[in-house]
Amino acid sequence: MPRFLLFCAVAMLLAGLNACSSDPALQFERPQPLTGTEEPAFPEALWGQYFNAQDSTTLLLTSSALVQKMQFLSPTAVQELKQDSIPYKVENGRLYRSDFPEGLPIVRSTPDSLYLQVTILDTLFAQDATHQLRSFKGMYFLNQQIAPNRWKVFCLSRQGRKHIRLQYLDDSVDRVKLEEIIPLRETGKVFLADPSQKDLRKFLKQGGFSQRETYTRVSEGPDL
Repeated sequence: MPRFLLFCAVAMLLAGLNACSSDPALQFERPQPLTGTEEPAFPEALWGQYFNAQDSTTLLLTSSALVQKMQFLSPTAVQELKQDSIPYKVENGRLYRSDFPEGLPIVRSTPDSLYLQVTILDTLFAQDATHQLRSFKGMYFLNQQIAPNRWKVFCLSRQGRKHIRLQYLDDSVDRVKLEEIIPLRETGKVFLADPSQKDLRKFLKQGGFSQRETYTRVSEGPDL
């Protein structure tokens, strides 16, 4: 990746990390819910593309995967491009280089800068050996194994005919909620929870998985 694109991607990543790095991560010792139904795939009724108007991100939900697409503008100095060792060309409103031969769209330009549209795809869930999909009371629990006895979990639920909601753990807020129900085990910078089914139901009733994002269906097509 060229330096200017790498800087933008790293800046976005650091912004996300800084938002949550002040608190230890909250994870689970086992996939959740313990007695939830093992699902081989997402139901066809949920497949499609969804859009979040608050942050302009797009989700693609297929039978076995959930992929997020983020787009942002990358201001790029023309002088930096000229000084870089990799040749470039501007053609038909796109910037081409050997390291991204498909080209990047140029949203606007000035004599000194090009404003490029950069797209990042992030696979949030993919049905494989390290992921488990379980359902419980109309919610889908997306479990990802980080390490032995360490699972990252978030939830997906249908909201009417055209909307879905993602729910994530807030490391500080949800830790307090869980500590009111069960003891947590601290290891390094991680708090581990091992709730029973009853404990999890209580956690959900108290507003657990408190970070929430709502997406609106825009298409039933398979492409991002």
